[in-house]
Order: sequence, then C-alpha cells, then structure tokens
Amino acid sequence: MAKLSTTSEMKNNSVERVGNDFFVLRGAGAVVQFTNNKGADVNFSTTSTLKSGDLRIVPWGPNNLQPQDMLKLVFGNHIKPQLLLTSRDFLLGAGLGVFKRTAVGGKIVTEPVIDLEMEAWLEAIDAPFLLNSSAFNLEYFGNHFTNIVLNSSKKVEDMVPFDCTMVRAQETLQRKPENYYLHPDWANFKAADVVTRPAYDRKNPTKYGDFIHHGRDWTPGQKYYDLAAWWGTRKWTEVSNKIPLFHNSGLENGYNLKYHIKIPKDYFVQFGDKKAQEAAEDEIMAAMNEMLSGVENVDKAFVSKFGVDAQGKAIPGWSIEPIENKMSDKAYDSVNSQANIAHTSGHGIDPSLAGIDTGSKLGGSGSEKRISYQLHIALRTPTKRKILLEQFNVARKLMGFNPEHQFGFNDIEITTLAETPKGQKEPAPLAN
Repeated sequence: MAKLSTTSEMKNNSVERVGNDFFVLRGAGAVVQFTNNKGADVNFSTTSTLKSGDLRIVPWGPNNLQPQDMLKLVFGNHIKPQLLLTSRDFLLGAGLGVFKRTAVGGKIVTEPVIDLEMEAWLEAIDAPFLLNSSAFNLEYFGNHFTNIVLNSSKKVEDMVPFDCTMVRAQETLQRKPENYYLHPDWANFKAADVVTRPAYDRKNPTKYGDFIHHGRDWTPGQKYYDLAAWWGTRKWTEVSNKIPLFHNSGLENGYNLKYHIKIPKDYFVQFGDKKAQEAAEDEIMAAMNEMLSGVENVDKAFVSKFGVDAQGKAIPGWSIEPIENKMSDKAYDSVNSQANIAHTSGHGIDPSLAGIDTGSKLGGSGSEKRISYQLHIALRTPTKRKILLEQFNVARKLMGFNPEHQFGFNDIEITTLAETPKGQKEPAPLAN
C-alpha cells in the first residue's frame, strides 16, 4: 500500500491540502475532492458519538462547533450580518401581541384584544429578550432552544433562551431527541461542566419541571439539528470574504508585481567587501519596497543620477519599469459582485430592503420596495413565526389562559404618503 504523503512532502511536490477532503494539484492544474455518496445527516458529524460516562452527545458539525463556525463565516462578511438582522426584524414585526380569532362571513378574522393577565405574564418572563434571542438563533442556525421552567403548581415560571452554541442533542433511536446537553464552551469540553435537560414531552407537558423546547423546521434527513437555508451559500460567502483581504493586502503591499527595478551590478562595489555589499543590498531593497507600496506612496517621484561616456552617451543607471498586470483589481471586483449576488440570493430577502447594493441599482422605486416588503411578510415569515410561537403556545396552555385568546405578531403596514403622511399605519395583526 502506498504511503500517504505528509503535509510538507505534499507541498514540496506541489500538492496542497486546502480544506477537509479537498486538494490542489498545482503541477497538474487540477483539484481533487473526496466525496461521500452515503446519505446522512449533513448537519452533524458522521464520526462516532461523543461519549463520556453516561453522556452520548451528537456532534454538531465535523468538530462539534458548527454554530461557532457559522458565526465566524457570517461576521467575516460585509453583507450577511445585515441580511440576517433585516430578516430577523421582519420576522418579529412590531412585536408580540394578544389576539382573538372569530369567524366573520365565512372567513377567520384575527383581531387584537386586551388581556391584562397574558400581557403581565409576557412582561414577567421578559418576552422581548426571549423573542429576540429565539429569532436570531432561528435565522442564524435554523434552530432555537428554550429552557421552560415550571413552578410547584406546574405553571410556567420562566422561559430562558439558550444559544445554539451551547446546546447539543443526545443520541437516540427515537424519532426526536429525549434529552439535550448544555455546555458553556464546547471547544474546551469537560464532562463535569455538562448540564442535562429533558426534551419537551408533547403528550405529557408537565412530566418535567425543567425542560428544553427545541424550535425548528424539519429538513429531510436532519434528525438532530435543522439546516439554515443560507448555509447553502457557504462557498460563495467564503469567496466574498476573501475579496477584502486581497484589497487590503494589495493596498498595503502593492497589487501583485507592478515594477521591474534595474540596478547596475557594479553599484554596490562602493560599499566594500561582499558582506558589506549584501548588507547594502538588503537596506536598499527594504527602502525601495517601502517607497513603492502602500496608499501613502501613490504618485511619488523617483530621481536617480547617471553619467555619460566619452561619446556623450548615457551610462546605464537605475531604472524602474512598470509591469503590465492583466489580472487587475477590476477582475477581482467582478468576482466580488458575482459572489455577493450569489450568496445574498440564498437568503430569500430582497437585498435592497436591507440597504445592500449587490452591483445593480439599489432597490428601485418606493412602490417596488413596498411590494417587496409586503411579499416578504406574506410569504417568508408565516412558517418561521409559527416555529417561534410554538413555545408560547405551550406556555399558554400550561398557564390556563383564556383559550379564545392567543399570542401573535403585529406588523407595520407600509402605505403611500397619499394615504398616510407618515407612510405607515398603526401595527396590523397578521400571521399568528
């Protein structure tokens, strides 16, 4: 069997590993990717379950740090944080409210009502904080986790959100996890620091006095952790993240090779022996590099002296010749625009609504933006809102609130200035 090359040996042979199961063969001008044809949950590691004592932890990602890696990817980008924030804001609308559903003329009509008991309970559990955290986690990671605590009367005493960076599922043969594990730092895992919480039991809601409610959609094949839709744009996001690094490096060091500097070979003889000449070469190279790179050195002048021979012809001296660069920064800008359009499209939100310019005109008319907003609220938010409201519906039943009243979201209705001077109406109840 052939011996696998070490990293150093591969580099010496122009073979470089650039990612998990991904290699570049520079000599052959080819890339090689190891693929897995076996169907599996792609959102957690296919390696063995993490075991320690009675703990059977299902890793989230190859290194059990996928939520953390997703955060690094997002905040290494100039567009994604604003897209996710805007999507979160649209999801939450004008906030949570209490509504009553009635049948009018064969249609279900949802109307806001005043229920002081439900409103007081929302304030007691700090519902705005719970909603903000749950919505952020749902948008970023496709999952959210809430620790619901019951008092001795089996009423909901508190609802505490946990970030996806802290929660992992227990391996199970059942359809859904039966327990979840909480740990403050999975990168430095210690079994002694793990806290185990049972999962919410839909058939027996008061079975546990302290349990985890897992909110998520159900992407096929994802038993333990759901997938955020934007994760499909990961590769394009990585491309987009590299463009600023290129420009930053270019501004600091000069874009690729730009100059051919010619120095007479006998120039350094004047400095003495070979060692002194080499020292002078190093010093002058450093000075030339500093002079010709960086944004502070644009349009600088270079002055040198030269002599003439007996016939009056110039003796060759120092010269700096520009090198034509076929791969200019404009080419990278084109890649940047393509990457931005590709990965923003994966978020299912009009970039102009987030104030993002992807290369074309920004947004269009006010009417176009209003229609785009209305379509987003009508088509993109209902399913996610139901996921967020599940935890409140669980609590509403446990609290014994008026069964005719339910929690729902308010939305700001955008209008024309001709209809209302401010361009918006009072919050209107929509998806519940």
